[in-house]
Amino acid sequence: MSGFLGLIFGSEPGGSGPPPVTPSEYIGFGGYEPTARISVFPWNSTTGYGTKYTSAATTIGSQAVQVSFVSDNSNFSCSGTAAYLDIWRWSSLGFGTRYANPTNLLNPSSGGIQAYTWTSNIDAVLCVNRFSSNFPQAWAWNSTTGIGTKYSNGSVVSTSGFSNAMTLNGDSSIVAISFQSSPYVCLYPWSSSTGFGTRLANPATPPSSTPTSYLGLSFNKVTNDLASAHNQTPFVFAYPVTSSGFGTKYSNPSPALGAATNGLRFSPDGATFASVNGGSTTVNAYQWGAGFGTKYANPVLPPYAIAMDWQSTSNAVATSQDTSSPYRAIYRWSGSGFGTKYSEPAVVRGASLTVSFSNQSR
Repeated sequence: MSGFLGLIFGSEPGGSGPPPVTPSEYIGFGGYEPTARISVFPWNSTTGYGTKYTSAATTIGSQAVQVSFVSDNSNFSCSGTAAYLDIWRWSSLGFGTRYANPTNLLNPSSGGIQAYTWTSNIDAVLCVNRFSSNFPQAWAWNSTTGIGTKYSNGSVVSTSGFSNAMTLNGDSSIVAISFQSSPYVCLYPWSSSTGFGTRLANPATPPSSTPTSYLGLSFNKVTNDLASAHNQTPFVFAYPVTSSGFGTKYSNPSPALGAATNGLRFSPDGATFASVNGGSTTVNAYQWGAGFGTKYANPVLPPYAIAMDWQSTSNAVATSQDTSSPYRAIYRWSGSGFGTKYSEPAVVRGASLTVSFSNQSR
């Protein structure tokens, strides 16, 4: 549905009909400043930022650790330190009504929700609590009624340390979790009908250092490869994944990443791996095939970045950080690599811990 008919018959705010038509892309940032914990803008690949949306009527009580849309843009969600997600209806008009909290909250709830991920069909939302003992947890979801029945927890992730990140593969059949004790990353089968399956075997060659980020785990939705961010060389570990679990670890990228990986994502088209790192080469990107390929030339770099995301069309790469204004850098992207940096929005928001483009279930 497009054009004039789309404007007439498009879905109501937060409804379950077709995704909003105008604008069709958004970008959201999350941080910890009380007056700017969540900021959302319309996005256009040609012109960049639109006018910032009015903030949600219901504000969150803690820093925004993770923000995301779902694939049809029917809701916008945020995690902090609470035992539940903040979820609002979303449309081209911006924030709608906030959904009610679940009847059965996160349990165990130590540290609140560290990371979460939506199924591709938007029929469940999965999460993991921050502090040990960590368990994969999930609720059913319905766009009309919101959070539904809580699934039985999966088997324990770790009894020491804390959890880092969580992500589903392209068909939402396997969920990955990274955490702060060996083997640092694990896999569970997932079904929205039955919940979590038996934890799969650990990788034969597990990561050799601890994960670094709550945004440092990404499935390639096309190839079913998994990448995990780490704080010591080689700073990223990547594996093919099947229904049986981890395959043989891919060779390290060359040239190597030079510092700890703060965040990483595969592009939606599956053709590129990108990361944000410490040190002098903040933003890095490699061709992706059966592992890491040729490295793209670096863009004009921001001073620091802790999170990143791809536009759903793979036409832009966004980074965010919390140390110095303007707190973000967004670059055009093509098959040739990084293009020019987009201009900053008219309304500058504060420090950004996290960033998410729309039209994708994260």
